[in-house]
Amino acid sequence: MAIREIRIFPDPILRRKCRTVRRIDDDVRKLAADMVETLIDAEGVGLAANQVGILKRVIALHLPEEEPYWLVNPEITKTEGQREVEEGCLSLPGYVGMVSRSVSVTARALDENGSKWRISTEELLAQALEHEIDHLNGIMFMDHLLEHERLREVGEEPEPGETHLHDVNYNIEAHHDEVDHDHPSAGTSAPELLVAKAKLSEVTPGHSMSELAYDLEPPTKPPEGDSESRSSDHIRGER
Repeated sequence: MAIREIRIFPDPILRRKCRTVRRIDDDVRKLAADMVETLIDAEGVGLAANQVGILKRVIALHLPEEEPYWLVNPEITKTEGQREVEEGCLSLPGYVGMVSRSVSVTARALDENGSKWRISTEELLAQALEHEIDHLNGIMFMDHLLEHERLREVGEEPEPGETHLHDVNYNIEAHHDEVDHDHPSAGTSAPELLVAKAKLSEVTPGHSMSELAYDLEPPTKPPEGDSESRSSDHIRGER
């Protein structure tokens, strides 16, 4: 098992839809085991395959005081009710927002043995299933922000009428060759290093995250990190 890099928004792979897994083979089991290891290391509740750069419909879950596990081709077949919950994401560290989620869900998937897995659940597991299956479809939790709600930094109390999200700078490797996301090392040319400024302060419920504007420009100095950049936020992009 290995800990994989968690892709950080606005990495474009987070907006791509994952492919159905046709056969649970050794590659899928290796991916899933790595995802579980990565999830435990990140102290998260759930992780989807495209969050580690692989476009396969695989998720890992780790609820408090339970053993972690993974599922293949999960889908929600039924939902009941609506509730407001605070939610965050490993691919947008440091920020949370109030979103609408179902009170209960019924879901199905394949387990690690390829057997059919079905469950009707509520509370945290229902929320985690909706969140991770959204990821597999290129949807992020920010797309579900409640009316008049904005993202805010963890630990910061919301105040009506104020924006609680700062623009964030990311270092991006822009690969000009066609990239195989299942084998990202297959590129032939050196990537171009760019700095992206994600204008997260503009995010509102009426503003689609897929249309979010962010500026791309060459770095003005070696990206050793200023007060706005985080060393953990190096992500791969494609143009």
